[in-house]
Amino acid sequence: MKKITAVVLLLTWLFCAKIIAQDFDCNTDQKHHGTTEPYRLYDHEAVFDFSTPAQLQKLPVFGDDHSFIANGQLKTPIKKGAHKGLGRKFWFSEYGGEPNEAKIEFNLQLAKNFQKNGTKNEIGKLFGFAGIYDNSAGWGGKKVTDQNSWSVRIGHAKQNPAGKVPIGLYIYHPGMRGKYGTVVNADFALAPEKTYRLKLYLKLNDVGKSNGIIRFSVDGKAIYQADSWVLRNDYRVHIKSVWLDAYIGGLTPSKNSTYALFDDLKIRW
Repeated sequence: MKKITAVVLLLTWLFCAKIIAQDFDCNTDQKHHGTTEPYRLYDHEAVFDFSTPAQLQKLPVFGDDHSFIANGQLKTPIKKGAHKGLGRKFWFSEYGGEPNEAKIEFNLQLAKNFQKNGTKNEIGKLFGFAGIYDNSAGWGGKKVTDQNSWSVRIGHAKQNPAGKVPIGLYIYHPGMRGKYGTVVNADFALAPEKTYRLKLYLKLNDVGKSNGIIRFSVDGKAIYQADSWVLRNDYRVHIKSVWLDAYIGGLTPSKNSTYALFDDLKIRW
């Protein structure tokens, strides 16, 4: 009996080890971070409290970037007539491999004049995820057709009459209709000079199925959730990076010198 039990335990361990190597999805000591979200997040976590400039070494510059650390926060200034204050990425391949499921959460505060007198129907960008394997698609007005590329970022629009900044999602994906990303209106707006806690969770779809999951919440309140997205058509496509962006536009640059403040970024996968 002891020998049989030992064999069963060994086979179970080997099966779990194989699944862990493939999908990060089998763990006899799972960490559950809440009962309302569909994920089981893992043993991997990267935390950035922006207390020292050295932390930015793990978030290398990607494109135009003017960000810097000040007073324990990541400040991202956008000059009048410019688009971008922040362009950095966290590359999962540098930390064990590209997952199919991940979550980010962070504090965000917008300047009083952020998106003031902004341009109608132009969507700015904040943090999100990307799986861009082909630079000809998945960003910057580059429509995804049959390329292995996708991206999901938090989007923002011009201040509304109440002086708040509407937010939602901006998504490049297979099956998108136009050349620019699909806009998801989350029916939520941020008050300038107020700190919010934003969380974005994503799980890629199984190939051939419309079952990709996106969850977006602010201060613990779900403002968007769906489980029917198609973000990939090839199992070789994963989540390549966390995309740290602070961008105004569209085509029209900021009409004011402004900024956004980020703090306490946590990445789990």
